[in-house]
This record gives sequence, C-alpha cells and structure tokens, in this order.
Amino acid sequence: MVDSLYAETLLAPGLGISFQWRYQDNGRGLLSIIDPESPVRGALGQAIERFENTVFELAPNKPTLIEWANAQDTLQDAADTRELRLGGAHVFQQSIELLQGMQMMTDREEDPVGLSAIHHHIGDVMGLIGQRSGSVHFLEQSVLSYEQALEIRTREEMPLEWARSTFNTGVVLQAIGELEDDTALLKQALALFKQAVNDIPREPEAGEWAAAMCRIGTVLYQLGVHRRGARTLEQAMVALRNALAERDVDTNPHGWVISRNNLAATLQALGKHEEDIGSLEASLPLYDEVLKFLADDSLPLVRAMVSANRASAMCALAGESDHLDMAESAIAEFRAIYDLFNGTDYANYRSRALERAEQAETLVAALQV
Repeated sequence: MVDSLYAETLLAPGLGISFQWRYQDNGRGLLSIIDPESPVRGALGQAIERFENTVFELAPNKPTLIEWANAQDTLQDAADTRELRLGGAHVFQQSIELLQGMQMMTDREEDPVGLSAIHHHIGDVMGLIGQRSGSVHFLEQSVLSYEQALEIRTREEMPLEWARSTFNTGVVLQAIGELEDDTALLKQALALFKQAVNDIPREPEAGEWAAAMCRIGTVLYQLGVHRRGARTLEQAMVALRNALAERDVDTNPHGWVISRNNLAATLQALGKHEEDIGSLEASLPLYDEVLKFLADDSLPLVRAMVSANRASAMCALAGESDHLDMAESAIAEFRAIYDLFNGTDYANYRSRALERAEQAETLVAALQV
C-alpha cells in the first residue's frame, strides 16, 4: 500500500517461521504531512530508505527496534548500513512524538483530512516498530491510531483513504494473530482485507490492489494450515493468482517473488494435506523460477527461505512417491542452508535447517529399507 511502512509475509514452511520482508518504496504518504523544510522530514525520509529490503523473523519478545537494527548480521547488510539503520530506528521512535504533537495542534473541524492522515501515520510508525520488535503493545497502539483515523475517514466520503486505513488495521491484526497464534485475529484481518480490496480501484491502483490480494491469499494460507482445510487453501491460491496478474517480474520483481513463493507454498500445503502428488509436483517449478531470479544472491536470506521451501516440498513429494534421489537432494539443500547460517547470529535459522536435514535423513533411511 502507498501509505504503509509494513513488510509483507514471505511464507517459509521450509524452516517453519514467519518471515517478513519490506521491499516497498512507500513512505511518501508519511512524509507528505511533514513540512518539507523541516530537518525531521529529511531524517525520516532517510530512515525509511534505510529500512528498504529489510527482512526479519516475526517473533515475540524480540529486542527493541533500535537493538534489532544494531543486531543485523552481515548476511543481510554491510556493517556501515547497519549503523545507518540504527540511526533510522532512533528517528522512527522520535517521529512518534513529532506526529503526536502535530495531532494535538490540528483541529478536527478545521482540518479533518489532515488530522486523519496524522492518526493514520502514527499507526504506521507504531506498527512498524511493533512488527520488527515483536511488541504486541506497539501493535495494539497502532490499531487504536487507525481506529481514530477511521472515525474521520468514512467509506462514503473518503473511500480510498478508508480502504488504506482499514487495510493497515488488518496488517497489524494479522501480525498480532501470528505472534499470539490466534486464528480469531487472523479471521478479523481477513475480513478487513476483503473489505478494503473492494474500495481499491484495480485501475489505476493496481499495485495496491495486488498487495491486498496477496495479503488475502497469505492469511487464507495461514488459516488453511491451522484448520487443515483444503477449501481454504484453494481460495488462497485463487487470491495469489489474482495478485500475480498485477505483479510481474519486470514491473514489480519483489512483489512477484513474494506472490510466486506464496503460491508455491500454498500448493505445497495442499499437496501435503491431500496427499496429492500433483500439487507437490506443481510447487517445485514455481520455487525454481523464484530461485532463478534470486540467483545473484543479492538477497541471501530470502533465497535461503525459498530454498528451504523447495527442499521441504521435495521431502514431502519423496515421501508420497518413494523417490529416494529427491529425498537425498533435500538433505543436501538443507545442509547447504545450515552452512550458510553457520558462524552467524541466525542461530534459530541454523538449528531449524539442521532439524529439517535430520528429518530428511530419517526419510532416506526409511526409503532404503
């Protein structure tokens, strides 16, 4: 969304984590309400740029945003970029005070549009901090700010702005639902996404519309995995294919990576649930296409997640089809991912890659009998 600072979920069943990626250049709405001559505007613009291509695991009880920015390993960024991100983290926290001051000085009767934008962007910054720190408190404060915006941004008078605040509320509820493993919150997020997408014109807002469809598909996947529901997973595939109709590799390569990976993960989940060899087989070329695009290794963490997804799909397919060579290839892939993380601060990723490699070795042993 144009007015969102949030990362999208890149589904990562291969390592069993909730993997987030912010790639969008969409801090323009937040900057638009700050005086162009203000030094804060320049600092905030730089901070937004420094959080581009940020990838992270959505997990509770993580460090603060500042500690998170300072702790990123060189797999993701060079050391000097980490230091710049650290400064950016300070700016985001300071910007809340700036926006809250603007809120106090803006009269609802005189400037309702401006006040609604301030409420919305306080929600953005609160949500960004909450998403990266795993703080449910910040996420809940974000929801309250969006609710204040929606008191002014009615569907009748400001349909697109209403859709954006509604959509962002859903993003935050989805994050809380993932952190707390609460399917009721995921369902609320899904309902909000469905409401919002109806008020986002596919033309000329194709990028926003596709982002909303991808969110719908992602939440349907999460609910389908929770419910073990084939119908929900099939609905997820429809939404993700709709998103891909507006996200091609040339005009929106990173959105294409996320949507294509998520479609493959949904096929994989459906194949495992239904013990359907065809769905498992169909997921592999989708992963291959994404990995081919990521071949330059400019996004090593993203590539590792997609590689792990492909390896886990190979394991599932090998188990259904007694394909020994495929299971052995999965072991090699998980071992390579383990080696990638060996010696880094990503201990959780490393241990999960080792666990998956050992599971694949157990499968190989069973197939050799």
